[in-house]
Amino acid sequence: MKGKEGQVTNVSPRDEVRKSRMYYDKALKFLDTDVSDSSFFYFELAKGEFLAEKDSTMAATCLVQMAITLFYEGDYYGSQETSIEADKLLDKTDTAHHNLMAMNYNCLGNAISGYGNHNKAIQYYDLAIQYSRDANNSATYLNNKAVTYYYDKQYQQAYTIYEEVLKNTADGTLDYARALSNYANTRWHIDKKYNPLPDLHKALSIRRANNNLWGVSASVSHLYNFHKNRHPDSARFYAKMSYELADKLGNPNDKINALDRLIRVGKTDSLKYYFSMYTALTDSIRVARLKASNQFAVIRYEVEKSKKENAILQNAVLDRDLKMAKQRALVVGMTVLGICTMAFFLYWNDKNKKQLRLEAENLIKENKLKTSKKVHDVVANGIYRVMSEIEYGEELDREDLLDKLEVLYEKSRDISYEQEEEEQGEEEVSFAQEIAALIKSFGRDNLKVLIVGNDDVWSFVKPVIKKELFPIIQELMVNMNKHSGATEVILKFQIEEGQLSLSYSDNGVGLPHDMKKGNGWINTGNRINNLNGQVIFGEEPKRGTHIQVIIPLN
Repeated sequence: MKGKEGQVTNVSPRDEVRKSRMYYDKALKFLDTDVSDSSFFYFELAKGEFLAEKDSTMAATCLVQMAITLFYEGDYYGSQETSIEADKLLDKTDTAHHNLMAMNYNCLGNAISGYGNHNKAIQYYDLAIQYSRDANNSATYLNNKAVTYYYDKQYQQAYTIYEEVLKNTADGTLDYARALSNYANTRWHIDKKYNPLPDLHKALSIRRANNNLWGVSASVSHLYNFHKNRHPDSARFYAKMSYELADKLGNPNDKINALDRLIRVGKTDSLKYYFSMYTALTDSIRVARLKASNQFAVIRYEVEKSKKENAILQNAVLDRDLKMAKQRALVVGMTVLGICTMAFFLYWNDKNKKQLRLEAENLIKENKLKTSKKVHDVVANGIYRVMSEIEYGEELDREDLLDKLEVLYEKSRDISYEQEEEEQGEEEVSFAQEIAALIKSFGRDNLKVLIVGNDDVWSFVKPVIKKELFPIIQELMVNMNKHSGATEVILKFQIEEGQLSLSYSDNGVGLPHDMKKGNGWINTGNRINNLNGQVIFGEEPKRGTHIQVIIPLN
């Protein structure tokens, strides 16, 4: 959010050279050179190592920095989720954690304010101020709170904060210039007799004298705000200056704001030019933010995947050693058996033959079960593909055909549940592929769907839950396709504290307050209730749809 500040300070890990320290140091180096994707990657690796070492403080430090990175990349929801993950590792009763907790709450406030929930953001700024043990950081959190009040048009509350900050700040410093400019910019909204220009120009002079271009940009924005409805020529002058500064600083968000100002106060012959620049820039930023969000989600996925592959390799080494030990034991055993009597040998040979026959019979049964399961998967997936095609066809009684095919689909799945056992690995892959196929069936040129966690969670989920979860996800996608008008959809699966969480978000029209539930939603609710689960709907209409389904795994 423009005007808000806050960064995790370097927290030194232990002195021993180990993987966690190596990853952490690499992350800091990339962070210092603004290579955000690489720093994010190594913070994720370091976090995993710190957790393995039971160092929750350093793991939380990594998560807080990752949350700040996601915020600056425009992924506000990802930043919020990462901050919440960090909060779970921190102990409010441990004063050594308080500064880090304050930084994390400040990041949460920035992220939540970033998508418009200013009142909730202010609560987190209050927590940041409460737990802060650093005066400079406390001033930053207080400033962020006042900025949020200003954005929410609660000018009196913002003015009260700036007035107090101004009294306690040394004249002539950059902190004083920031406080003075914010104070003047807020006061004239309340006191119509007050002339803010002397204070605004004084703040601008201090910032120019210190070559503080970001501060100069903020002062110019405040001068534009004052002139826009009073002096059009002055407003145009400061709008152009604002654009030049944003271009010099390489800040696309400030460039968009400056172009918006030029469109509002510019001359008629320039409006088309400014508007075309504004449209192109907003489109490029939207695409860049979406790519960044996907990029960081992929980074976390690849790190987890790498951890699993390493674990598999370690197990393979252990298996090899175990086999070698068994082979040595077998040689010793055969030497001992050679001393045994012929009668005992015959007895053992007969028993071994019986055992081999039993194993052969079991192998045949196992192959039959595998064959049956493969038939089920092929049939069930085939039926669902037909359902998807019918759903997007034309001039068909869709509801009737879907109901009939769903019955056939459920029956085909029941075939596998009647068997004596399942192969967990194959079932995991099958269900993940079914989910991917389901989402893909709703794809179209103007819709982008991101799936997170689809390959990670299903080994921990019982078949009966997956059986009910599939139509739940299908119902969410059907409603999205019919009603939301969304162009971006995010589905996230994760397991936390023994519960499966399905988070659904889109950027469509949102859910109306007076939404009437049809048969699809009623059936979905019944399925969730049968699993002792719950549905949490996002609180804000007209900001997209946000739904979370939580199902206990036990």
